[in-house]
Amino acid sequence: MSTAPLIEDILNVEPDETMEAHILQGFHYRTIEALQNYLDLSQVEMAKALGVSRQTLIRNLKAKKHHLSSQLSDQLYRVARITRRAIEVFGERDAASRWLKCENAALGGRPPLHLLKTDAGAEKVAELLGRIEFGVYS
Repeated sequence: MSTAPLIEDILNVEPDETMEAHILQGFHYRTIEALQNYLDLSQVEMAKALGVSRQTLIRNLKAKKHHLSSQLSDQLYRVARITRRAIEVFGERDAASRWLKCENAALGGRPPLHLLKTDAGAEKVAELLGRIEFGVYS
């Protein structure tokens, strides 16, 4: 099993500040593209994971504002955190990415990625990953 990457590596941010400081300041707009490319997501999939419309996602990318809102940055962090956990459980990025995008009966037929727009949904996904890790039927 491979070692899971650091969240800073997934988001392609410098580890010069605490993650909380990065989120409050707002990630650079390129962080969206970094996470989208890391997980091989379409714009629609990325927008669903962040809980925004595709148009809002595109607007953030086209505006090229240096910093995203702290709310959107927090959403990106949540997706990256669960991505890292999925990589820990499945052992590699491609398997984790596939799992995050596939419908899951234990999540009401929804892909785990679609639940990450809320903290409560992310908790459900994290709990499911824990059950999978320890071989509990899910």
